[in-house]
Amino acid sequence: MTSALAGPVLGPDTSRIQSAASGLDNPALLVVDSSKRVFPVYFCGEELPVSEPRIARRWVQVLRTYGAQQECLFTLRQRASKFFPIIDPILRKYKIPRDFRFLPLAESELVSNSVSPKGASGYWQIMPGTARDLGLKVGDGVDERYNLEKATIAVCHHLHQLYRELGSWTLVAAAYNGGITHVQKTIAKQKNANYYRLRLHRETSHYLFRVLAYKELLSNPRQYAVLLKNSTMEQLIKPLPSWHKPLATPHKIKDSPTIELVDDDDIDPSWGPRPNNALTKAPSDTSQWLASAAMKRLADGIEDQNSEQPIRKVIMGLTVLRFRRPRFLKKKEGGIRPLHFWDWI
Repeated sequence: MTSALAGPVLGPDTSRIQSAASGLDNPALLVVDSSKRVFPVYFCGEELPVSEPRIARRWVQVLRTYGAQQECLFTLRQRASKFFPIIDPILRKYKIPRDFRFLPLAESELVSNSVSPKGASGYWQIMPGTARDLGLKVGDGVDERYNLEKATIAVCHHLHQLYRELGSWTLVAAAYNGGITHVQKTIAKQKNANYYRLRLHRETSHYLFRVLAYKELLSNPRQYAVLLKNSTMEQLIKPLPSWHKPLATPHKIKDSPTIELVDDDDIDPSWGPRPNNALTKAPSDTSQWLASAAMKRLADGIEDQNSEQPIRKVIMGLTVLRFRRPRFLKKKEGGIRPLHFWDWI
C-alpha cells in the first residue's frame, strides 16, 4: 500500500502505459507546447476554425510572421489611429461590419500612393474599372481613389454588392481580393461555400489570415504574448505619441512686407521710456479723482446741452498719449532702426 504522505512526483510519470481510448488521462498532455495555444477569432461574427489542425498551424504561422515586424506594426498603429476615425463612421453609416476597417492595412498599409502590379491603387487598392463603375472619377488628371472618404464610400457599395451575391462576409473579403468570378467558380467546382475549406489561389487563400492577423495584433496583443517577442509586445502596447491640433494661423496677405524684429533681449533696458503698465497697475488717488470729476462734468454737459450746440459743454474724457519702449527693425542694407509705438489710454 502506498503511504498517503508520499512526496510529490518530480516531473511527469511516463512509466504507466495508457490505453489509446483514455485521451485525457495521458501523461503527454503534461508536456504540451504552450506556444501553440490559440484563442477564438472572429471576422464579422464568423469564427475562424482554429480547432482544425490545418487552420491552427496556418494561423499561428501568420501571427508569428507578422508579429516579427516590430517597427512596421508600430507604424501601422500610428497610421490607423489617424485613419480609423475617418473610416469607422462611414462603415457604420453604410452598415458594413467594423472588421472591414482592417482591409486597407492588408491592402496598402494605409499608404495612399501604393500601386499594385495589376493597376490597383489608393488606400483600398481599387482597380480603375471598378472605381469608375462605383462612381469614382479616374482619369484626366483626377483620381478619386486617393480620396479616403470617397473611396471608402465606394468600397461600402461594392461590399454590399458582393454580399448580395455571396451571403458571407468571409467570402466577400475573398472576392474583394481575388474577384467575385474566381470565388463563384471555385464554389461551384468544389461544391463548398466555406472560405476556410475552399482551395483558392495562394494570395486569396492567405488574404483573410493577413487581415485577421492585423486585427488581433493591433487590438488584442496581450492575448498572443506567448507567440511574440518581448520587443514586439513593447511596440504593440506602448502609448502612441500624443497629437495636438495645431492652432489656427492668420492668412498671410499676398505681397505683404516681412518685418523681422530684433529680440527684446538685445535691447539695452537702461534707456528709453517705461513700458506701458497702465492696465496692470492700480490707479492712484489722483487718477481716480480726475476720472470722477470728468464723469461729473460729462453728465452735467449732457444735461445742459441744447440742440444748436449738442457737444459744446461735453467733456468726452481724458486722453493720455504715452510713448512705449521702441523695438528695432533690421534693415536690408545692414543696421537697425527703431520702431516707435504710441498708446492712447
